[in-house]
Amino acid sequence: PGLYRSAFPSPDSFGHLRLLGLRTVVNLSQEALTRAAAGFLAENNILLADVGLQVWTHPKCDDISHELIKEAMGFVLDNKYHPLLVVSASGTHQVGALVGCLRRLQHWSLSATLAEYRLYAAPSPRLGVEQFVELWDCDLLTLPDELPPWFVHQSELLEEDAERWAIG
Repeated sequence: PGLYRSAFPSPDSFGHLRLLGLRTVVNLSQEALTRAAAGFLAENNILLADVGLQVWTHPKCDDISHELIKEAMGFVLDNKYHPLLVVSASGTHQVGALVGCLRRLQHWSLSATLAEYRLYAAPSPRLGVEQFVELWDCDLLTLPDELPPWFVHQSELLEEDAERWAIG
C-alpha cells in the first residue's frame, strides 16, 4: 500500500493519480517527464525525484546500475516520501529492476521475483535485468529510520517465522 509503479504519467491518468494522494514520483529514466506531467506534479505539490537524470553521467551508461537502484531505494524505503509512484518511460525494465531488488530485500525467492518481473515485462523480458536482480547485493543499502508500515510488518512476520522454525 502506498507504493505504485507505471510508465510516465499522461493527462489521461492525472485523475487517477489525484486519487492516490501521491507525495512523491521517482523517475528512473534518463528522459525527463513531459511538460504536462511535470506541470501536474507541481500543481499538486508532488515531489519529482529525477533519480535517472541525476545518476546518468555518460551517454553510454547502463540504463540500470547499482547507483540508480540504491538512490531510488532511498525514496522507496523512506516512509516520509509515501504515497510514492515509481516511473520510467515504459514502466517496464528499470521499474522492474527496482521492484525486483525490493523483492530480494523482502526475502522473496529468486524464482518468484523473476516471475513477477516477467509478468510485467511480457512479451520481452530482458536477461540483463534478470541477472542484475539476481546479483543485487542488499547489503549496499542503509535502511532509513522511518520505514513504510508494509515493510516493517513483513519484516516482523519473517522474524516470527524464523523464531518458529528455530524453536520447532
